[in-house]
Amino acid sequence: MKLKLFTFLFLFTSLIFSQENSLSVYTGLKTFYTNEKEPHTITDIINKYKEGQFYKEENQKIYKKLNHKILWHNFSIKPCKTNTGDKYFTISNTYLPYGKIYLKKGNKIDSLYRVSNNKFFPHKNIFYRNPVWKIPLDSILPTDVFLKVKNSSGRTRMALYLETENEFLKRIETEYFYFGLFISFLISMTLILIFFAVLKKEYAVLFYAFYIITVLFEFLAGKGLGVQYFWSNSPFFINNIRSFSQTVGVFCIGFFYMKFYKLKASQTISKGIFKWGTFLTIPIILLYIYKYYFGGLVNLYLVVWTVLKIIIFIWVLNHLYLTIKKQLPIYLVIAFILPILAVINGQIMNPEVHHKLAVKLSGPNIYYITLSLEILLFTRYIFGSVIDTQRKYFKLKKVSDELKYNFQNKTFKIQQQERNKLVNNVHDTFGGYLEALKLRLLQKSENTPEKIQEILDAFYTDYRYLLNSLYAPKINSENFISNLIEFCEKLDKLTNQKIYYDFNIHHLDLEQEKCVHLYRIISELTTNAIKYSEASEINILMNQKTDQFVILKVLDNGIGFNPKNLLKTGFGLNSVKDRVEQINGSLEIISNKNGTIFKIEIPIND
Repeated sequence: MKLKLFTFLFLFTSLIFSQENSLSVYTGLKTFYTNEKEPHTITDIINKYKEGQFYKEENQKIYKKLNHKILWHNFSIKPCKTNTGDKYFTISNTYLPYGKIYLKKGNKIDSLYRVSNNKFFPHKNIFYRNPVWKIPLDSILPTDVFLKVKNSSGRTRMALYLETENEFLKRIETEYFYFGLFISFLISMTLILIFFAVLKKEYAVLFYAFYIITVLFEFLAGKGLGVQYFWSNSPFFINNIRSFSQTVGVFCIGFFYMKFYKLKASQTISKGIFKWGTFLTIPIILLYIYKYYFGGLVNLYLVVWTVLKIIIFIWVLNHLYLTIKKQLPIYLVIAFILPILAVINGQIMNPEVHHKLAVKLSGPNIYYITLSLEILLFTRYIFGSVIDTQRKYFKLKKVSDELKYNFQNKTFKIQQQERNKLVNNVHDTFGGYLEALKLRLLQKSENTPEKIQEILDAFYTDYRYLLNSLYAPKINSENFISNLIEFCEKLDKLTNQKIYYDFNIHHLDLEQEKCVHLYRIISELTTNAIKYSEASEINILMNQKTDQFVILKVLDNGIGFNPKNLLKTGFGLNSVKDRVEQINGSLEIISNKNGTIFKIEIPIND
């Protein structure tokens, strides 16, 4: 809502400060054209006027295409009986190459000096940007005004004003107030973006702030304020500041696109378009530096504007593509295109002088309105993107902290379980041996040394077996099978049971996590079979089922057990079940008095 209100205010105020055409000028305005190659004196022109060769245009347009013609306008001002009857005549064209006023009162002909930029201007505190003439009026005779205009390059804007001194001062006062308002807006947006960039450490935003500074210089140049107040004594800035500031602006905004837009790695073409468009402005900037020090390159600005138009056009297409790919919001593309459409509108539209609104929108005002809208929308995008990124960062940090906390708790829980399991194994395995050894040492029978040796040998065997079952080698898909074979062969040597194995997955590439879990599952099931099944044989089989699953079977010919009861209390089997679930596998247990079969099916790819 605030954005809409701000946009409306700028639109409204811009329409206000665009000048009201004085219809009294156009009502009696007559026109005549001569050729530059055929010089005419003012006397010749007055004779042409008397002969009736001056005519009133039916559809008077604001813009004239003169080329090598000279435009003559004539209008008359009635006598003024008061002493304050002077009129101010203004052409709203800051960069008019040539304009001259001749006055005819009766038989007397005079030429007037422009008073907007020299000592003849009556108000010392004003140095006006457009050509102005102060026309003294006669109290008896009418004043015939002859205006001579030349401009061989481009269109000539002929917005004319004939005003009293108070009307003139009031108009420029209002005009400069809104100019100041727009300049304040640009400076404020620049400072806001610089502060935001430093605060959030988003230094790419600085380039957009610098781009707004170039817009400020372009505005000062376009409205003639720069010549009026800042660089009136510098021919280089007078002739080049607009094209130079536009070139630097394209460089800054291109660099902003390159660094700020979060483009995907696959969108290398879009990145390259922004990159090369930006780098293409660098040699142009160097040419301007050369021109500043050494002169020459008079028509450089024509080449520059052509190159910049091509770059902007390609960037427009790139923005449209990124919008289609949902990389950029649609309002950003609209904001980017509107100033371009405003420039095209300003170059094509040529309204009649009596259509006030069309006249206002035909000049550069509509361009600066759309430029303000672009700056506001891009600033909104910058703020939204940075804030959204930081919001996602804090959200991810919160999730990360929660996962870290849960992981630490889970790790602590597993450590406790492993410690308890180790304590139980040590107690169950070595407790009996220590009690037997204690009893033998207290007895003094003759066979005590042999019995002690027997107990120590069994103690050592179980000690090696326990170490082997707790051993956790570095397992991956390359050494998985070799580690399993080594494990099985070690257990086979340490136990009375015969352990057979068959691993037929030599050409299968399994994830490291699955390899570790399978290794631990085999270790747990084999250990349990040795300790509790009273089996004479244990078979470990693993093979590939098609190209989707690995089948693991651990079989023994022991006394069996009730899986339901044991899963409720048996820590080892619960550990196996958890590991199978972690790798998205399935577990099937078949157990009776003839033995036990564990069948586990693991997907190769999740």
